[in-house]
Formats: sequence, C-alpha cells, structure tokens
Amino acid sequence: MASMHIRRLTLLVLAFTLLVESVPLLQAAVPAQDMLSIVFDEPIDAFSARARSQDQPLWFSYRTQTGWTPWQSLPLDTEEPGDNESELFMFPLPQSEVRIRGVARREDVHPIVVSKEPVQPRFAAVVAAGKPAVLSRAEWGADDSYLFDGQSSSSSSEGDISKGDLGAVSDQPNQRLQDCQQAIQKYSDEFAIRTTIKKDASGRTYRWPLQYSKDVRLLVVHHTGLVVRDDPRPAVERVRALYKYHALSRSWGDIGYHYIIDEAGQIYEGRAGGSGVVGGHAYCNNIGTVGIALLGNFEIEQPSQAQAKSLQWLLRNLSQEYGIDPKRSVQFHGKSFDAPIVRHRDLLSTLCPGYYLTEAFSQIIANVRKGAVDAAVTFPLLPKTSSSSSSAPRSSASLAEGISFIGRTAVTINPGGMQRLSFAYTAGASGAYEGKRVAEVSISSPDIRLWVDDGVNRISVTKGILLPFDLPAYETLSIQLIVQAPVNAGSYTMDIGGLHFTIAVSGRRARTGEYVNPFTGNAALVVHPTLPKSTGILKRTAAARLEKRVAAKTSSVSSSTSVQSTSSSVSGKNIRVRLSATAAPTVTFTDAGKLNDLNIAAGTALEFRAKSGGCEAYAHGERLAAGSTLTARSLSSNTLWINAVRGAVRRYRGTVECRVINGSLVLINELSLEDYLDGLSEEPDTEPYEKQRAFAIAARTYAAYYLQSDQRKFADMPYDASDDPATFQAYAGVEYAGNNPRWVQAVTQTAGQVLTVGGQLIRPPYFSSDDGRTRSPLEVGWKNFPFADVFQSKDDPWCTGMSLAGHGVGMSGCGAKGQALEGRSAEQILQYYYSGARITQLQ
Repeated sequence: MASMHIRRLTLLVLAFTLLVESVPLLQAAVPAQDMLSIVFDEPIDAFSARARSQDQPLWFSYRTQTGWTPWQSLPLDTEEPGDNESELFMFPLPQSEVRIRGVARREDVHPIVVSKEPVQPRFAAVVAAGKPAVLSRAEWGADDSYLFDGQSSSSSSEGDISKGDLGAVSDQPNQRLQDCQQAIQKYSDEFAIRTTIKKDASGRTYRWPLQYSKDVRLLVVHHTGLVVRDDPRPAVERVRALYKYHALSRSWGDIGYHYIIDEAGQIYEGRAGGSGVVGGHAYCNNIGTVGIALLGNFEIEQPSQAQAKSLQWLLRNLSQEYGIDPKRSVQFHGKSFDAPIVRHRDLLSTLCPGYYLTEAFSQIIANVRKGAVDAAVTFPLLPKTSSSSSSAPRSSASLAEGISFIGRTAVTINPGGMQRLSFAYTAGASGAYEGKRVAEVSISSPDIRLWVDDGVNRISVTKGILLPFDLPAYETLSIQLIVQAPVNAGSYTMDIGGLHFTIAVSGRRARTGEYVNPFTGNAALVVHPTLPKSTGILKRTAAARLEKRVAAKTSSVSSSTSVQSTSSSVSGKNIRVRLSATAAPTVTFTDAGKLNDLNIAAGTALEFRAKSGGCEAYAHGERLAAGSTLTARSLSSNTLWINAVRGAVRRYRGTVECRVINGSLVLINELSLEDYLDGLSEEPDTEPYEKQRAFAIAARTYAAYYLQSDQRKFADMPYDASDDPATFQAYAGVEYAGNNPRWVQAVTQTAGQVLTVGGQLIRPPYFSSDDGRTRSPLEVGWKNFPFADVFQSKDDPWCTGMSLAGHGVGMSGCGAKGQALEGRSAEQILQYYYSGARITQLQ
C-alpha cells in the first residue's frame, strides 16, 4: 500500500506541474491496480460491464493466441439516468479470458454467447434489385424467452423514459431526466400512448410492456457502433449479440431498434410487437418514432451501397405504412425538421449515425422523395487534415514506442460541449513508468479544456499527457482524452504528440457537462505488441522453446508410410513432404535412432541408393538394409541431417523415408503440420511480424487443404506436399526455424488457425507482387476454383509501381508487407485479401 501511495503522489505532483490552473482531482472510485481477470466456461462473443458508478471509467483487455491485447476503454452508456452499464463490445473472434478494471465483482461483467446457427429464411434474402426482404424475428433466431424473464415496470412510459440507445451521454443524467419530464408536460400529445399490453396471450408478463404510439411522425436512422469492417463473423451474430445485450445485459427484455440493416443489405425485424410499437432507440424520443439501425461504425467505415439502398427502400415503405410524406417538414418536441426522416444526432447530442452516413444523409432523403430507392449514394472522404482514415490503418510509427491516434483530426463540437479522443501509447523495450509524459500538448485558446481520463481520475492537462500507471515492455494502453470546446463558436486548433487537430465549434450551446458519445476507434485495428529485433537471447529462447515443443511431440511422430494413412481428418495428422534431394543422399543420425527396426548408433551416416525398385542403405560402404521402403527416425532429438537437399545440407524433424518412384529415389519427410510450418522459408525475420502471422495462417490453410483425403494435390503419390515452391511451398527444415525465431513465434501464436468458408477449408493462393491490383481466379485461367468469390480482384495500392511476379491471385507479399508496416494486424490483412473467409481452428 505504501508503494501505491508513493506512486499516486508522484502522479499528482507531475500532473500539478502541467496545470495552468489548479483543478481538484475527482474522488478515486477504484485503484488502477484493482483488476479482475475472468476466465469464461465457454468462449464468449461479446460482453458489457456494470461500473461501480457513472464516474467510474472501465478499462479492459482480452487474451488471444498472440497474448493480451492493449488496454482499451469501455465507455459507459450514461444516457439512461442511474444506469452504469457499459456499451456493448463485440470481439472479432470468440474469446475465453478478459481482464477488466472498474467493476466491483465478477457478476458485474455480462458475457454474451450467441448462436452460430444460420438464419432460417422463408425466402431469399433479396428477392429483387431494390426490393429487400425483411427477416422476421423467428427467421434470424430471436429468443422470445428474453421478453418475459424478470419483472415488468409499472411505468406507463417505460418504453420512452428509461430506455434509449447508445448515443447521447451526459455527466448529469438527472438533468437529462428533468428535461425529458418537462418535454412530456409541454408536448403531452406527442407522448400519448394508444394502448399498453403487459401480458401475452398465455398470461406471461412482458419485462418491457408493449406500448403503441397514437401516430408515428419521425423515422430515425442510427448506426450500431459495432465495427463491420474486418469482422469475420456473419452479420446475424452481431444482430443476436445486440439483441441479447439490450434484452438481458440491460434488462430491457427486447432490442431497442425496430429494424436493423446489415452490410449486405439484409433487413431484420427488431422490436417485437408489430406496427406502431414503441421502441427504445433515442432517449425521450421513442414515442411517435421508428428507429432503424445500420450495422457498422460510420465514424471509421463507410456503409455499403447495399445498406444504403435497403435503407432507402425501408424508409419509403415505412413512410407509406405510417402515412408520412417525406417531402414535408415536421414539428416534433418543439423542433422543426425539413423532413420526417432524421438522424439520431438531430434529436440528441451524439455522433450517431457517424461521419460517413451523416454527410451523405441529404442524398438518402432526396432519393426517398424521388422514389429512387435503388439509387447509389456517394459517401465523402475523410477530411484531408485527418491523420488516418477508415481505409488507412495506423501508421508504422504506432508499432514503435510512442503515441498514435485512430480517427479524424478534424472534429466538430457544440459550444461548451465535450468530446473524447482515443489515443494509444506503446511502451518501449524498458517499459514505461506511471507519470511519464507521453505527449506534448499545445492549444490555440485557453478556453479549450483538456482532461485525461486515466481509469481513476480526470486529470486536467494543458502541456502534456501523463501515463496513468506502469506499462510493461511493448504493451499498449488506450488513452482517453476529453476535450471541452470554448463557449464561443469558431475554429480552433491543438497539437498532441505531433498530431495537428482542428476543432470547429458550432451549433446550439451544450448543457453543462454534456459531451458526445466517445469515439473509441476500431477494435479490429488493434495491433498486438511487436517483438524486439532478433537477438542472441531471443534466438536462444526460441531454440529452447522449439526443443521443448519437439520433445513433447517426439513420442507421437508416426512412422506410417502407407498412402492409406491419409484421411479426411486434418487436425493431428502428419504431413508427408517430398524433398528435393540428390540421387544418392546421405542421412546422418545426430543421436541413436532406427532404420525400420534396425538400431542405428549416434553419428552414423547412411547413404541411400536406388536398386531393383527399392532402396538400399549403406554405412561405411557396407549394405545395412534394403526394401521397398526404408524409414529413418531419431529416438531422442527427433532430427536427422541430409547432405544435399536443394543444394544445401539441411536438418529435418520427424522421419525420413526412402522410396523409389518412377525409377527415381525419393526422400519423404513426415512430421506434424505445425513443425512443418516452422520450416517454411517464405517469410524470414526481415519481414514485418504481422505479415509473418498472416502468411503463417494462409500457409497452414493451404497445406491443410491438401491433407484432406478428397483434395490431395499428389493423389497418386505417397506424399502430400513438396519442398519445391513451384509446385507446393518452400520448405527448408529445422535450420531455417532456428535462424528465424520470429517466424516460429508467428507459427506458434497462430497454431491451428486456418481460413474457412462455411466450415470448409479454402485453398488460399498467395504470391510475391503485382502492379497495383490482384487478379481473380478466372483472369488467370483457373476455372471452377473453389470459393472463387473470396479471391475476386482487389486494389493493391501497396504494390503500385511493381510488376506482376506470380499468378496474382489472393494475398500479395508486397501488399501484406505494406499493410503490416502501416499497422494492420494479420487478421485484417487476411480479411482484405480473402474477403468472406473466417479464421477458425482446425477441428
């Protein structure tokens, strides 16, 4: 405890030196060191958490196969008075362990597991161009039991007063409640309820009573804030997670939106109850409105054209259903709107529905008014002043020690309003201490106020950002900066850590303490800490780990030589690789071993020769054994030397088998799939680590695909693969692994991960370089290529100016390297080149 107080005192002293004026720190709700680590009984798809109070920020990190992710902020949804529940966070892939700061107990963390069953539509998702179908709740798998678990509220305005989506956030929720109550008194006719249903036909009590508006005046458009880009999961899983979050985690008993539209343009029925039912999508603006949410975070990614067209179609149909004229202006809660189709931000102070959709919204209204619901929408580019865009990941600087930023550097804030900006700081090789100044700050006006929300306090800042707690080497922390705009409209600037920001202050005057929904960046853009450069220590550590892994596998290495040993089951199956050896190769035993059943002493060198359709083995000029198949294996180190494979002396793990095929002597190396990948010589340690990880997954998938009994590349041969990269993959054995420990680390961290579509392995081609775009299978003459849609031609700007080297289909080496240097993760790189494929574990 003493050390903790000393560290906190140090932080306070350092913070004080940065203040222009003295600002008292808020009462600490929980020490930064107070952390829960939770292992779930089964992998979860998403989660939310309940903070100790609305002044208690939440921080979380989760364990993946590459280690712990950087600490990230989990913003609270304080739109609802008295509610401390966080926003929903959805993992890119199911996760089994989370660590979190700011919660009182394990029960306050609310895990969400969703069904992986596909939708059960009565008809095709899109029946014709411009005429999307609406999936019913039953079709997309809504669990109606959620509607009835728990007690219903006695409030007659339950659907409007205490429920709303994640958009407007206030430091003074009681003020928001008072404003709503005043609106109810002033515009009572607009809050009138036609009928309320508290029980279903069987007598079960609804947790959230079904209420029906007397009339519908507005159609309100939202985005869900759940990132779509690079998310490998089907859209229906995000819909189910959102439903479970609203219904159970928030105890609403149903989803707040009336309709949800996914990135493919598929429309989902949301709130149960049918036409006119009151939803919970915008606080104090639910009665008399219909809420439509598009899956995505349109602050950092564009809606798809399919989404935009489905939105236009739905808006037109709903206008007809409710007798709304999209060409007329409307009054609602004392506000005037040019059209009855509005954005969430038009009702409350929020970023929703995000930059891209907000800027293109006038086109959508115009298309609906004209009836051109199938018309395309032109979305804007991010402002040129931005340090990054929705299509551009973090710069390479973010991979090294220092601060980085994801998002737009041109922001708009209401006068006196607040907004959060999310930064990331990565510690160097020596780690970083609490109180370290990680970024210099300068502002154009003293009327701009800045705070760092460190997970415990809001620390006022004018000259620099301090680290809230110690970080180990190469660990990354998300830093939340709160910016309060001046009360006077105008244009302002600030510089943070070398990044230049412009702040446009305009609009209505914000209430005291009001700020927009935090921008938390794209979780899929998180890049795990890079490894230090290969050093002698790293090499020795990797070598020791390799030998330990080898020792654990030695007893399971199969000496089977029959072709029939290949089965349709891939997981746990050895791979048999034809080596490009000389006509009379020598195999040397580094320790005692076996040649078939013959004992071989350590140090023995066996020369193999072809004779009479079989192999002969000679030691010191004397023949020791002969047969159609001779199999050499070590008894301890599990490695054997071969004197001339592709012109080099190389060491191999597993067994080495001698055969004569078509009159020529052939050596076949049999070993586990993961050990084989260690020896692939396609991505040395001179390449970026995330590129190595991407290629490890792609290479494993490629090899595993041909291990399937019905997909064997060398179907009539007693081997599965070749070390010739012209026909299979470049395989170089143990020495390559020892000289490239980061490659081995990439293989280990992605162990068992493969690319699949619909549970089936794809055949992922990759190549060296192209001239700025990849090719489709059909372009290079590959007819009937499996899952051809995954490999459609894509822009490859990282390769511009280069020439085509290879077939050009799938992932390019130059593109993967360029993206890795810009900060993209392996998962992002793979999702870009193999769109629609999922990263799964071998089963």
